[in-house]
Amino acid sequence: MTEPTSCLLPENVEKITIRDGAPHSVTKLDPTSTALVIVDMQNFYMKERASSYCPAAQAIVPNVNRLADAVRRFGSPVLWLRNVTTAEAFKGWSHHYERMTRARIDIRKRELAKDGEGFRLWHEMDVRETDRKIEKTRYSAFIPGASNLEKILGEYGVDSLIFCGVATNVCVESTARDAMMMNYRTVIVEDACAANSKEAHEVSLNTLYLNFGDVQTTDQIIGLMGVDKAVDAAE
Repeated sequence: MTEPTSCLLPENVEKITIRDGAPHSVTKLDPTSTALVIVDMQNFYMKERASSYCPAAQAIVPNVNRLADAVRRFGSPVLWLRNVTTAEAFKGWSHHYERMTRARIDIRKRELAKDGEGFRLWHEMDVRETDRKIEKTRYSAFIPGASNLEKILGEYGVDSLIFCGVATNVCVESTARDAMMMNYRTVIVEDACAANSKEAHEVSLNTLYLNFGDVQTTDQIIGLMGVDKAVDAAE
């Protein structure tokens, strides 16, 4: 299999190499302190004709599933973040929602409710009973009151986070930025994330790489774990 071409700009790789002494800050992972955080792989973003459909999202499903399989075999937790709307979320994030039309708000209330079709994880995702599912009400799962992600990470003694999912430049980036600022070792998997445009995806990853964490490919991350490359669960 041909190694995917990285979207990291050569000048950024050079800058990081000079600054940090190597192009990648994450060169090893400990199964006792690592977790995979999979962001919003839900019908609301994955399903064609959904109001927030991300056209590139279905293409990353095999890599996300490969990562999840490898992380489980590595002995680390797999955490699925799911965006949800609640009455408290609309109240607490009122200035965000007041920008939306009534029709848009109604769609979110219906689709991202806990019993909504959009809330469900995409049917091709390889979700296991041993995985944890975490609901969040903001772009970043680390905003106070947005989720219990920090508490769950504390239960596992985690200090290193691997991020993938959608959208690269919104919920993935927001949560990864906050993770780094909260002193988690942070790495984003570039070919297991997707955004609404190639440009938005690449700009986001380069920003994250320069300032908020490492950016590597699925194969690189699986290599760091020292486990055999997993076969796509859908095959």
